[in-house]
Amino acid sequence: MSFKEEAFYQFIMEKVSNKIGETKAASLDENLNLIEHGILDSLDFISMLMELEMKFGLDLDFEDVDPITFTSIQGLCLLLAGEVNATS
Repeated sequence: MSFKEEAFYQFIMEKVSNKIGETKAASLDENLNLIEHGILDSLDFISMLMELEMKFGLDLDFEDVDPITFTSIQGLCLLLAGEVNATS
């Protein structure tokens, strides 16, 4: 995992931990759909995406992305890393 991917992961895990607790967050499958399983509701998820954009200076474009791809921790980290690589 690259430094940026680790930073994304830590940020997402902090948000998830704040919502469900650190112990539960630590045991989550990184491929689990956060919305479908009630970890984050849609408003929490959108808020987190906006915070990610602001914190990391990203302009996320979800037009060509399947929502299933980025609603898991791993999928979102990969999407964010791809955005960073595309703008580098």
